[in-house]
Amino acid sequence: MELADLGDHDGICAVWLITESEDLVLHAHSDSVLHRQQFVLHEFAHMILGHGDDDECSTEDFLLPDIPARTRRRLLTRRDLDSDTEIAAEALADHLAAAIRGSVYGESRYLEIFG
Repeated sequence: MELADLGDHDGICAVWLITESEDLVLHAHSDSVLHRQQFVLHEFAHMILGHGDDDECSTEDFLLPDIPARTRRRLLTRRDLDSDTEIAAEALADHLAAAIRGSVYGESRYLEIFG
């Protein structure tokens, strides 16, 4: 799902939100289809690599109590773009993008499914 204001002030391009019933990927606006795809694939890579499994935050947050602890922690750690998890997610996203663009089995349905 695109959020037009995402990234305007904080530099976050996309975020994966984990709820009890579903996973949501929110991404910033981009005029480039490939750029938007990379935002989403990067978050999918976090899912595939299991990066959300250990995102529990043990302290209670009195400023943002409505945001789940694991979401707060993931948002706050996104500033470290050189971390092992961010590098791994970006590398996997690159491989996924290459597979979508280079599929020998026909057209990818990525745009049809994810927009």
